[in-house]
Amino acid sequence: MERSLTIAKCVSAPLLINQKAGENELIKSIFLIIRRFNDLVNVSRKLNEDQMIALAADFYERFSGESLEDVMLFFKMARNGDFGDIYRLDSIVILAWVPQYLEKKIEAFHDSRISEENARIRAENDAVQNHEYSEKSVEMLEELSRRLKTATVSRNTGVLRKDNPLFDYSEYLKTLPETIQKKDDEFLETMIGNTSKYSHPEVYKILMTEKEIRDKSKPIKKTKK
Repeated sequence: MERSLTIAKCVSAPLLINQKAGENELIKSIFLIIRRFNDLVNVSRKLNEDQMIALAADFYERFSGESLEDVMLFFKMARNGDFGDIYRLDSIVILAWVPQYLEKKIEAFHDSRISEENARIRAENDAVQNHEYSEKSVEMLEELSRRLKTATVSRNTGVLRKDNPLFDYSEYLKTLPETIQKKDDEFLETMIGNTSKYSHPEVYKILMTEKEIRDKSKPIKKTKK
């Protein structure tokens, strides 16, 4: 079981705090993990049985928001030197490693969520690219882009004047979210530049929403530590 453990797997493991009915058994399990670790580490100063019992209870409290798998992986990583060289074993030394482990787990959780979000965005983009749009919808979108730049606006209503030779404005709003997805980034930027958020707030909102989706789908650059 220990060989197959990773921090990523521990992220989805059941939490100790959700297993209150088995609190005593969980502390016993933690004690056995600690005792095995104590036996395997080759140092002169080791934990005695009383210290291991107390440490098991401390770990149950410290890891209440984590899982038993986390405890197991924690001691495996400690044994492998992931938290530094080991010169002696006592509660102070071992508990000082806990923040290092939790920081590693937070990073793994963050990376996992980024991967899931990127996968979702890729799936959505693939669905959009594979979707077939009618020629009429594309023509309407191109016509709207050309005319929005010069369209006259009623001062009282804040919408396109009826004497402007556009297609039905309500119909444009219905088809715009789907049809704009088919166009490239340059076309989208042109549309945004041609659209006033004051005179055509609905259109502007749809275009900016599409831009935000595309920006999120771009690869996230990690800063070097």
